[in-house]
Amino acid sequence: MMKVLSVKGKVSEKNNKTNISHGFSVSENAKKLVVKYSYFPKEVEDEEQALKLINEGLEKYGEKSKNPAEFLPIRNLLTLSFDENGKYRGACHRHPNKQIIYISDKNSTPGIINKPIEGGEWNAVLNVHFVGCEVEYSIEIEEEKG
Repeated sequence: MMKVLSVKGKVSEKNNKTNISHGFSVSENAKKLVVKYSYFPKEVEDEEQALKLINEGLEKYGEKSKNPAEFLPIRNLLTLSFDENGKYRGACHRHPNKQIIYISDKNSTPGIINKPIEGGEWNAVLNVHFVGCEVEYSIEIEEEKG
């Protein structure tokens, strides 16, 4: 296995509803990609901050009569999608904050298109759905040659 991407980063509330692309190169004889992905924290740990965010949402949607504490904890959500030589290869929009994703011709993780891997320029796209605090993430991708 050969590492083709190793990146760590941080996102905050200003990154909500954005995509952050991390490019990497895949060799022509690659058979499989193994993606190890994680982010922390999964939940907004500062209860005061969480309640502030909940109250803002309740006010925005005209639900001020609801008890904000019923909506605790607030969970951060970051997911990954992949582009292969400028073409969509798939997405893993799942809630766990630690995942292993497989990309191959026959046994890809659900959400990823099963087909032979094309060598060339790929992108691992971090989809920042929602974060309510500073969140650290890590993406490591290894290539298995055929």
